[in-house]
Amino acid sequence: MDKVRIGVVGIGVIGKFHCKNIIKAAGPDFCLAAVCTLTAEHAKAAGAEFGVPYFTKAQAMYDSGLLDAVIIATPHYWHAPLTIRAARSGLHVMCEKPLASTVGPAKAAIEECRRRGVVLAGMLQHRTRPIMQRIKKMVDSGEIGEVFRVSMICSNWFRTQAYYDSGAWRGTWDGEGGGVLINQAPHHLDLFTWIAGLPRRVVGLLGTRVHNIEVEDTANFLCEYDGGKVGYIYATTGELPGAEQFMVCGDKATVIAEHHKLRIGHLQYPIRDFTVGSITALADQEIKNKAEWTEEDYSTNKGGQHIEVIRRFAAHVLRGEPLIATGEEAIGELELSNAMYLAGFKNKAVTLPVDPIEVDRLVAKLEKQRSTGKGQGIRRRATRDLRKLLAAG
Repeated sequence: MDKVRIGVVGIGVIGKFHCKNIIKAAGPDFCLAAVCTLTAEHAKAAGAEFGVPYFTKAQAMYDSGLLDAVIIATPHYWHAPLTIRAARSGLHVMCEKPLASTVGPAKAAIEECRRRGVVLAGMLQHRTRPIMQRIKKMVDSGEIGEVFRVSMICSNWFRTQAYYDSGAWRGTWDGEGGGVLINQAPHHLDLFTWIAGLPRRVVGLLGTRVHNIEVEDTANFLCEYDGGKVGYIYATTGELPGAEQFMVCGDKATVIAEHHKLRIGHLQYPIRDFTVGSITALADQEIKNKAEWTEEDYSTNKGGQHIEVIRRFAAHVLRGEPLIATGEEAIGELELSNAMYLAGFKNKAVTLPVDPIEVDRLVAKLEKQRSTGKGQGIRRRATRDLRKLLAAG
């Protein structure tokens, strides 16, 4: 293989975005080779727009001989079945977030790709942001020291009611499988788990604050780790002005990322050493362990580009270079969101990893209780297809 020929399944907003990016950035490593969407009229229009063959059935595109890899950009419930079909067709897969709506199908997709010897990567472009890579390096290198607390606020995902009304699957249990946690926040949940790791247990609240939708638009959760480390996550599509803040507090330093700027406070002495070594009783009046604060500006180097993930995907397929996020890594944020659904809707503390069967039963129950039918039964149809695929081996 000299060049990775990429097909895109699902030509909605994000699918078209990927097609345009691939054409614009096409070079020696990759190119757009075909597109697929269900409606014949839309498929034909996409083929004409991007100058490539078009299909209305994914398997027909997979079997065409035109592709080496596929980007899956459909509603979430179809991610796992389409990934498994691609793997069985010998195609490498770049899957949009999340890998699936629940962890059971995601794990099945990961295992199928492993068995078939094809690459599975997650479209988690926020990992390419230099500010987040800087924090990741500081944590991994020990510059921050033992991590005591991690906090993430992502209220910069505001969506109008018109957004949810723009697609039949949006904001539904039977079409999307959740709200802010499954659609908008996965990028931040991934950053949280990528940098801080998966928590041991979560507890929290879910609510629908301002939108007329079946699913949640607000999530508020506490995370417990071993060794006393704690975390906090707040996500919503119902606040303006929105904010993005990521904070890591450690034994040696505190870092705060906000508005594309990173503030770093290095302590003169590690907290554990200073706590037992200081002879000052009234520490709140006189702290001799001062923090030296510096600031780094990333406003002109924001990163987070989808095309960078695709470039690395092609380079991995061709030359084995590292991926931005493997399938095994991409499932972390889904594990966390599924735990948050169980904790929020069952009003209990949930230990990770979650029970996939319990998660699927919860989603089915929520669909039965809350579905308006807008999602057109995508969950049931995709689940039937997945079961047939797994039964066929």
